[in-house]
Amino acid sequence: MNFFEQELRRVAGACQGIINPTFAGRSCYGDLGGDNRVKLEFVTQGTYERYEALKATVLNRTEGVVDTVLLRFDDVWGKKQTPNFPKGIIPRIWINDGKVEWYAYRPTDADMKKLATELGAYLDVFIDRSRIPEKAQGKESVIKSIRDSKKTPTPRKEAPARKKPGQEL
Repeated sequence: MNFFEQELRRVAGACQGIINPTFAGRSCYGDLGGDNRVKLEFVTQGTYERYEALKATVLNRTEGVVDTVLLRFDDVWGKKQTPNFPKGIIPRIWINDGKVEWYAYRPTDADMKKLATELGAYLDVFIDRSRIPEKAQGKESVIKSIRDSKKTPTPRKEAPARKKPGQEL
C-alpha cells in the first residue's frame, strides 16, 4: 500500500457517502448509488510534488464527468501550529528524495473526519436517494414520508358546480 492509498483510506473510511471504496495507484473510487461514482485524489496547486488539496470528481457511468470539487487543506483545516512553525503551517503532502509524507504536520483522525465531513456534504448532492435507510436514528425519514404521500394521495373535495352566465342550475 502506498502513502496516497493509506491517506485516501483514512478519508474514505470516515466519509459516510462513499460505498465500497476501491483503490488504484494514487486514486480512490467509490460508489454513490445508481450510476454515480466518485474519484478521489490528492492534487498539487501548481508546485511540483506538493499536494495541498483533495480533488473529488463525480462520474456517471453513462454520461462521464458530472462535477468536480477541490477541497483545499487550508480551507478545511487552516494553519496548524507545530514546534517548528509556531505561527502555523498549512498541511500538505510532499515528496522529498522519493519519500512521500506529510510536511511538518500530520493530520489527526479528527482532522481527517473534518475533511470527510466536507467531502460528504458535497457528495450528498449526488447520492442515489433510494439507498437511504427508511429510518434514520429512530425518526421517520423525509424520503419515506414523500414516498408514502405519493402512494396514498389525498382525495379531492368535490367543488360545487359553477353556474355559467345564462344557465340555470
